[in-house]
Amino acid sequence: MQPTEQPAAGENEIQGLRVFQVRVGCYSGGRFAEQPRWVEREGVRLEVAAIESRWREQDRLGFRVTLEDSQHLLLFYLPEEDIWSAVEVP
Repeated sequence: MQPTEQPAAGENEIQGLRVFQVRVGCYSGGRFAEQPRWVEREGVRLEVAAIESRWREQDRLGFRVTLEDSQHLLLFYLPEEDIWSAVEVP
């Protein structure tokens, strides 16, 4: 049996769908994590210019936002873990 060549790391990832951990500053009125205000990734903090949509799933909150540099992100907050993650989207 011939050994098969393994793809290089990342070759199977779809461009733009890489999840990364971020820090998020939020307005918390009646609920925690009600409105993301800024996102920090790799030491760079950007203001949230617009919240395009928000939703609640069984274990997490989701937001589609536009940042001040026109970048679009899907933000996900897992309350039980107190962890934010993000995915860049077109």
